[in-house]
Amino acid sequence: MKKLIKNFKQITVLFLALIALGCQEDEAVLPQVVANFTYTLNADNGTVTFINVSENANTYEWDFGDENTSTEINPVKIYENGTYTVTLKAKNVSGATDTFEDEIVVLIPEIATLPITFDGENTKYDAQVFSGAAFSVVDNPDPSGVNNTVTKVGKIVNSGAAYEGFYLDLGAPINLTTDKTIQVMFWSDTAVDILLKLEEGTGAAVETTAGHSGSGWEMIYFSFDSSASYSRFTMFVDGPGTSSGTFYIDNISQIKTADIPCLQTNLELPIDFDCNGIDYTSKIVGNVSFNVLDNPETSGINAQETKVGVITNSGEAFENAFFNLDTPIDFTTLKGIRFKLFSDQALPIKLKLEDGTEAPIEVDVNHTGSGWEELTFTFTSTASYNDMVLFVDGPGTSVGTFYIDDITQVTGEVANPCTAETMQSLSGADLNLTFMSDPSASIIEDGGDFQWIDNPDFDNDVNMSCKVGQITKLGNNPWDNNQIDLDSKLDFDANTGLKIKVWSSRPNTEVRIKLEEIGNAGNNVEQFLTTSVTSGWEELTFPFTSADSNKFNKIVIFFDLNANNTDTYYFDDLALYGSGSGGGGGGAFDSGLLVNGDFENGASPWTIGVGSDPVPVVTDAGNTYYSVDVTAAGNAFDVNMSQKLAITQDATYTLTFDAWSDRSRTILAGIGLSGGDFSNTTEAVNLTAVRQTFTLTLTATGFGAPDARVLFDSGAEIGLVNIDNVSLVLDGTGGGGGAGGGGELIPNGDFEAGNGDGSGWLFFDNGGSSAISSDFSSGGGVYSAKITAGQFNNPGVKAERVGVGVVSPNQLMEVVLDSRVLSLADGAVVNVLAFSESAVDGEPAILHNLGTVNVTPGVWNTNTFTFTSGGTVSGGISLLIEVVCGGATTCDGTVYIDNVSLKIK
Repeated sequence: MKKLIKNFKQITVLFLALIALGCQEDEAVLPQVVANFTYTLNADNGTVTFINVSENANTYEWDFGDENTSTEINPVKIYENGTYTVTLKAKNVSGATDTFEDEIVVLIPEIATLPITFDGENTKYDAQVFSGAAFSVVDNPDPSGVNNTVTKVGKIVNSGAAYEGFYLDLGAPINLTTDKTIQVMFWSDTAVDILLKLEEGTGAAVETTAGHSGSGWEMIYFSFDSSASYSRFTMFVDGPGTSSGTFYIDNISQIKTADIPCLQTNLELPIDFDCNGIDYTSKIVGNVSFNVLDNPETSGINAQETKVGVITNSGEAFENAFFNLDTPIDFTTLKGIRFKLFSDQALPIKLKLEDGTEAPIEVDVNHTGSGWEELTFTFTSTASYNDMVLFVDGPGTSVGTFYIDDITQVTGEVANPCTAETMQSLSGADLNLTFMSDPSASIIEDGGDFQWIDNPDFDNDVNMSCKVGQITKLGNNPWDNNQIDLDSKLDFDANTGLKIKVWSSRPNTEVRIKLEEIGNAGNNVEQFLTTSVTSGWEELTFPFTSADSNKFNKIVIFFDLNANNTDTYYFDDLALYGSGSGGGGGGAFDSGLLVNGDFENGASPWTIGVGSDPVPVVTDAGNTYYSVDVTAAGNAFDVNMSQKLAITQDATYTLTFDAWSDRSRTILAGIGLSGGDFSNTTEAVNLTAVRQTFTLTLTATGFGAPDARVLFDSGAEIGLVNIDNVSLVLDGTGGGGGAGGGGELIPNGDFEAGNGDGSGWLFFDNGGSSAISSDFSSGGGVYSAKITAGQFNNPGVKAERVGVGVVSPNQLMEVVLDSRVLSLADGAVVNVLAFSESAVDGEPAILHNLGTVNVTPGVWNTNTFTFTSGGTVSGGISLLIEVVCGGATTCDGTVYIDNVSLKIK
């Protein structure tokens, strides 16, 4: 029994020992949980990547501070701008926990969006530069003028290259639906033009230029004729020019065009109601209701969306609008006041001048009630007046709303009485639509409203007809037109073409004449010309050939095809013209590169050397030739007649002419430099009393210059030398009696002259490259022109001002060239452009966009373009072929050009 108890005691002690041992293990210290994290922040998009560095934990609870949570170990979170307290709670399996929190500030840079001030601390002004320009954001270096605060501005540095600049890809597009003007504060210390281009849009890229006077900070305005949206803002300081220097830009914003501030505050003539600096309603009073608003009647002679004055009559006698002028009207020289008035009632309009240096004066003019009409009030006074009073319906009591616009002072001459029409014919043999009688029964309105009306604008030089045709486009379709059915088919065997007098208020209006056969519209031919006169009459001529004869008995007239507007146009005296040749044969003489080679227009532009007396002689048959009476002996090349023209080095010319004399004699004929040596390009010609035709082949060796001359030298013998039918053509291109077309106008069109020296051509790199190349040649030659472009480049080759004195206004021209495309990628195009140049300084050229070349790669392609020369070509025609690349970094274009030809078609 003791043993059992002992043993029991031993067992008990052991049990207690085990329990004690177990208790010691439970109370052991476990590893401590430590919550912690770090993170990385992408500042461009607000993405936070959390890095969990907690210790001795296996579950996690994240609170991101924006009411969102996560149980991931290393979560990724995208935040918007703001400050966030992030909490991490870490746990282990035994329930131990720890918490860690940190504050995160997210500030995502904003992409620049209009308005742009360059002051945004969180705005990304990521300007991309090209062609040598540099851009940075700096403190305003000259706080003055319209930008007199010390803020951040954009700094532009030009290196001196053409078309260098920068662009901004905007965070939100510029929408031109209503606000069509971009205003910019710009700093320059030199007068310069700034070109703004909007790209990457819902419509074609648009651009416009604004001038800066060079006086420091100025606000400049760029207005666009577009309703598209654009995401790229591209600016060129001095556009195609090469100005170098530093410029600054600030406060770029968008406004309505009507909100461009007008600095004028005085009410004085002329008054167009568009100047927002003038308080019209306080300066124009009287007992009518007067205010200014957008033109609610955009039609007729006032179809522009501009401001007009509104006069509302209540029905009282002598209601008037009283103009308190800040500058008096002086009638010393100009005797008239003219303005546009809209009325749908036929009413008398009285204009009275008061508060002057003489007694008040007044004149009444009637309004017919046909909408917008231009009224002229002529006064006999020589005084000055401070107040102008306008009475609509004078003593009458008419009620209504009337609009007034464009008040100006004019000469005030009373319009000459019209010249009544004496005949009219709708026959194809002698067409002459004079509007002597109403032709409406023969005119089909296809989107153009036709009316037979009084001539609204008498012109002593062009059109004094009493009646004309009025066409108002309805804007239903881009092809709105009017069609005239004739009594028979047009005769171009006995006639040269069609002529028409037109009037348009829109500059550069396209007038298109299409000839059709009634009942067979598929049988047609058409031509178009562009007007050179705005708001005035001019006559356009459309040449046709005998190939067009006796085919067409319908004339379709389009004004501004594809413009889809609702403007009003006038036309008159649509008639056949010319006789005998029909423009297609029958002995028409071709002078080639010369002007007036048959002397039918007198002596000009031929010049005469010393010792001779020029006499234009007209024979019984009506032919004119040139007779030089050598009255004094002289040295060689002194007694001569010549004409100046451009000659290309090493080019071969054919000179053809008729010549005879009063007896047998020898003269020299050829080409050479003015005042220089003619000996290597002249030949001796033996004349007799019998008229002979001579043909000389001449190579311009030793010179090539734009001041060369074709020359006939009469030597030292006294007597008569007769010259007629002189023609000079390049390299065997024909002449001396063609079918109405002219000779080749571009020298060295195959680029072979001078072993590929590029004579006669200008080469523009414009960021790319353009040069003579022997890589490829079309038609058996050696050389061609190679043009290569990359991003924002527009290199090209140009034949400048050719055909001076040869090309006439409104002539149909033809351009033919061969092209071989090596590459055209990601927006690269090859443009062909022609320019009708003026010889008058400052008068702009007229652009003809001929289109793009055939892009079939790897082979030579022939491209043919036609266009009509502009109304002014005294400076000749220029032809530009260029490769243009846009903003794509991968844009690439390389093309070879050869065998370029420009002729009068």
